[in-house]
Amino acid sequence: MQAFLLIDLSEESKFEKPILQLVRQHAPAIPVFDVDAKSDATLQQYAVRLLQENPETVVCVKGGAGDLNRLMPLLEELLLPHPQRHLLLVGQQPRLLRMLQSRPGIAYTFLADEDALRQFLTESV
Repeated sequence: MQAFLLIDLSEESKFEKPILQLVRQHAPAIPVFDVDAKSDATLQQYAVRLLQENPETVVCVKGGAGDLNRLMPLLEELLLPHPQRHLLLVGQQPRLLRMLQSRPGIAYTFLADEDALRQFLTESV
């Protein structure tokens, strides 16, 4: 893992993100970045650039009611096949799941909740 990107589609407005803290604790040298459905175009562009410059990025998408359409530039980059990139889907996001299922070249793992994500990251990092 060269970088970690969290895309938070939940409606939670917490500044502190325990998942990011966990990644920083276990892998302090890697860049960590997060965006949500309310992020502006500039933040999304930073996320796209992070993905382009770090092919081994782990991308965690936390499901929720956030508007997926607002993240289209970022989703376009995510939906390009990169053999070293891995997506983690936490919670329900049926539309994104259908997009990923229609593209066999994209590696992803569906995780039921944040506890499963925490366990996955602890074992991977």
